[in-house]
Amino acid sequence: MTRTFDVYDWIVFVGILLVSVGIGIYHALAGGGQKTTGEFLMGNRKMSMIPTALSILVSFQSAILILGAPAEVYTKGTQYYLYTFGQMFAVLLASVVYVPLFYPLKLTSMYEYLELRFNSRAAKLTGTFINIISTLIYSGITSFAPSTALQAMTGFPEWASFVTIGIVCTLYTCLGGLKAVIWVDAFQFLIMMSGILVIIVKGVLEVGGFGEMWKINQEWNRVNFWK
Repeated sequence: MTRTFDVYDWIVFVGILLVSVGIGIYHALAGGGQKTTGEFLMGNRKMSMIPTALSILVSFQSAILILGAPAEVYTKGTQYYLYTFGQMFAVLLASVVYVPLFYPLKLTSMYEYLELRFNSRAAKLTGTFINIISTLIYSGITSFAPSTALQAMTGFPEWASFVTIGIVCTLYTCLGGLKAVIWVDAFQFLIMMSGILVIIVKGVLEVGGFGEMWKINQEWNRVNFWK
C-alpha cells in the first residue's frame, strides 16, 4: 500500500531543505562572503577536523550504500562485512602515502597534480574529462535511487525529487562554497545516522528483541561470517 505525505512529513521534508539552503546563505554572507577562489573551493584551508571528517564520511553514505547494503546482507548474509577491511586498508594507505604527498603542494584538485607530474596539460584535461563523465553517471544513480524509494513509499514523483535535489544542492553550493557543503554534509550526517539508528532499534523491537532477531537470521542462514 502506497502512503502519501501527511502534514508532519512535509514539515520535516521542507525543514531539511530549508536548513540546507540556510547554511548556504549563511556562509555566503558570513565573513564577507566567498570572495576568493581559495575561500570558495577550499574553505581557506581552515575548516575544523570534525565537520570535515563527517563530510567525508557522508560522501560515502550515498543512497547506493543505504539501500544496497541492507539488500546485499539480506540476500547474501553477513559476510558483506569483509569489505570494510578493504576500506580500512584504503584509508590507511591514503593517510600514509597520498595525503603527505598532496597536502604540502597546496593544490586545488588532483588534476593539477597530473599536469605537474607529467608536465602535460593534456593529462590534466584528460583526467578532468574522465572524472566529469564518471561523476555524472554516479550522481545520476545516487539521485535515482532515493527518488525511486521515495516514490515507492510516499508516491512523491521521481521527477520532483530530481528537480528538488538539483536545485537545493546547486543553490547552497553556489552560495556558500566548500564551507556550506561541509556543514550541510555534517547536518545530513545527523539526519541519516539518526534515521538508521531508529530503523535498527524499531526493527529489533518489532521481532521481539536482539536475541530473537539473531535467532531468526541464523535459521535463515544469514549469519555467515566466513563462508
